[in-house]
Amino acid sequence: MAIRRIKAAVLLLILDFVPLMLHSQGLKQGITGRVVDATTGQVIVGATVTLLNSNPILGDVTDTDGKYEVKQVPVGRHDVKISFVGYETYIQRGVLVTSSKPYLLDVALRISFTNLEEIVVTAPNDKQPLNKMAKVSARSFSLEESQRFAGGLSDPSRVAYSFAGVTFGAPQDNGVVIRGNSPTNVLWRIEGVEVPGASHFGGGNLAGAGLITIFSANVLGTSDFFTGAFPAEYGNATAGVFDINFRRGSTEKAKYTLQLGVLGADIAAEGPLGNKNEASYLANYRHGFIGYYGRLAGGVEPDYQDLSFKATFPAKKGGILSFWGIGGRSAIFTPYGEYEVEEDEIERRETEGDFQQDDIDFDMAAVGINHKAPLGKKSFINSSIAFTTNGYRSLTDWFTPDADTLNSGSLTPYTDIENRESKYTFTTNFIRQFSRRINNTTGVIIDFIDYSSRAKQADRPLEPLEEFVNTVGNTYNFQAYTQSDVQLTPKLSLQAGMNVTHFGINAETTLEPRAGLSWQVVSKLTLGLGYGRHSRREEPKVYFFDYLDQNGAIRTNESLKRAKADHFVASLNWELAHSLRLTLEGYYQDLFDVPVVPDSSYSFINYTQLWELDAPLTNDGTGKNLGVDITLEQSFHKNYYYLFTTSLFDSKFTGGDGIERNTLFNRGYMGTLTAGREFIINDRKKNRVNLLGINVNMTYMDGQRLTPVLVEESRARQEAVLDYDRLYSVQSEPELWLNCGVTYRINKRNSTVTWGLDFQNATLLEQWQGYEYNFVTDQVDEDRVLFLLPNLYYKLEF
Repeated sequence: MAIRRIKAAVLLLILDFVPLMLHSQGLKQGITGRVVDATTGQVIVGATVTLLNSNPILGDVTDTDGKYEVKQVPVGRHDVKISFVGYETYIQRGVLVTSSKPYLLDVALRISFTNLEEIVVTAPNDKQPLNKMAKVSARSFSLEESQRFAGGLSDPSRVAYSFAGVTFGAPQDNGVVIRGNSPTNVLWRIEGVEVPGASHFGGGNLAGAGLITIFSANVLGTSDFFTGAFPAEYGNATAGVFDINFRRGSTEKAKYTLQLGVLGADIAAEGPLGNKNEASYLANYRHGFIGYYGRLAGGVEPDYQDLSFKATFPAKKGGILSFWGIGGRSAIFTPYGEYEVEEDEIERRETEGDFQQDDIDFDMAAVGINHKAPLGKKSFINSSIAFTTNGYRSLTDWFTPDADTLNSGSLTPYTDIENRESKYTFTTNFIRQFSRRINNTTGVIIDFIDYSSRAKQADRPLEPLEEFVNTVGNTYNFQAYTQSDVQLTPKLSLQAGMNVTHFGINAETTLEPRAGLSWQVVSKLTLGLGYGRHSRREEPKVYFFDYLDQNGAIRTNESLKRAKADHFVASLNWELAHSLRLTLEGYYQDLFDVPVVPDSSYSFINYTQLWELDAPLTNDGTGKNLGVDITLEQSFHKNYYYLFTTSLFDSKFTGGDGIERNTLFNRGYMGTLTAGREFIINDRKKNRVNLLGINVNMTYMDGQRLTPVLVEESRARQEAVLDYDRLYSVQSEPELWLNCGVTYRINKRNSTVTWGLDFQNATLLEQWQGYEYNFVTDQVDEDRVLFLLPNLYYKLEF
């Protein structure tokens, strides 16, 4: 036993010592970037950049443009420290330097208030949000994390499933369920502009969700994610916020990335624009392959492709002008089921899905121009002009065979749906630092919206289509906000703000106060409090669904108010070690003015998809979410990391009938472990440093909320009829999801090759999707889906 312990100790010593061996290898690269003030955006001249534990010490000092360049950095993982007198020291752990191109690390330093007379510099954790107004329920995430986390598919939505209080509705969709709220209530911002529908196949199964985001992770920069009580600049959201930033391209020389995998192919390019002005470009094109597999199998044919880009141009006096955009198209064709006989096995058309033929098309695009400019030494202005559009078209036909055993027959229209929303946006905010203790951000967001919606659906197959909505129009949404951050004492800070929103369709004006408090009790322990009132408008089509009133007149719901929520959050953040932190957050959310159907259990709190509605809507619905989120996170350090989160929560709603019930998203509890380890393999003969990465993501959570089926009524109508009086009254069995990822990165001179496998649902779990009526057995069957996505890929960076 003693010998075994000695061997184990020696092995651990070798694994911990291996990172130090990297510095003796021949392959070198650089780390470059800019350092600015987090509040004003002013460049910081003279900031010190060093690589921790490097021997000899590697580093640089920022120049008059705030730029730095650390040269001759050994390939591998490094901890980067950036410091300047009067500012908090910033440490980025686990920076992955490859041989293909310099690592770009732009950093915004925060003013230190530990002691205003004698500045004592502290090192905050590297997951703090970029937005310093956020005191609770916020964190940042990076490009490297989105590509490393198992099951992430390089999609920020799926990466967020590892965070506390966050889960998914169905594995085939990237909808984000935050603290019991529907994905439809999450705000997506790209480069400061709200961008709805930024997912392929958006809204197909679940409104607010798709398969993967339209923009590629190759263009992703460090971004923020909020789960509650977010600052005043974020309007039109009651659940959470993704504040996505695109990184700038390389200013050194042109670099390229080619990736080929099961999911599809990516081609990315970046480099300088010109020789002197530090302008750069970054672009990525992606083409999906899964539609080809569907054609070969004779089943569902999902096709998608997209383009993402950003061009950055330094302006005079430290300003920056950027031009960005995303665009994508996706389509799904699902043929009706065929009658087949193979080796005495008969495959009959049994359920509605076997008789339906679906042809669905999605498209989305967004382009914008952003200008950031300093106004003196203590002021900054940030403005954008953008255009976004997203469209959805769905045609469903019902197949009537000439005979049960034949595949010939006729197609009859069953649904005909079309929707488009286009938006012209102007945003501007003015940032002013009044003193070291006080700064303010004030801004406006103006949206001009064009919309058109048309929806027809047959009540039963072969019956005529009934029109539920047919509207074309335009409206506007105006937001104004102001928020201040005040350092009351060296250890106590206050954020307070107000968002004012006016929506044109219902002419409603909302006042939404926001506030946050952060108290550093001791050097490693911080307590926080947060409050925010939030609201969200519905899709324009919702306000124009037709229904007949008691007098037989046609009415719409144009007077429907915005759903609202008051968020209350208390948090504890404890830095257990320099790369290990524990976070506990308790929250309560009070939802009101929720749209509901009178005398019914229907509520928009459970909103998943809505295309037919022939009843009035009122704002009499309420809801509440309360729970505790716990996070234990080890940042990437000594070649490993882990993120353990658990959530205990309860989510209830009251519909138009005044009865309180569980929401669709009330699972009750969940726990997630995301972890990984890298092993360094030195190929001395070829002078290479290779990295083997093993990553896992495991989630255990209580089952889905289900609604019982009415058996006799279902048989009479030959379709699944649910008992809406017992909506979500039962729950399925708990679920264990396991995602695994393996990467092998080969660093060659001036290029990097990566072989990877990202395997989703390794436990082969089938998830309940609802009920289906079986025409052959005259019974109602459970509809279960097995979602598997083994993404094997090859990636070349040069």
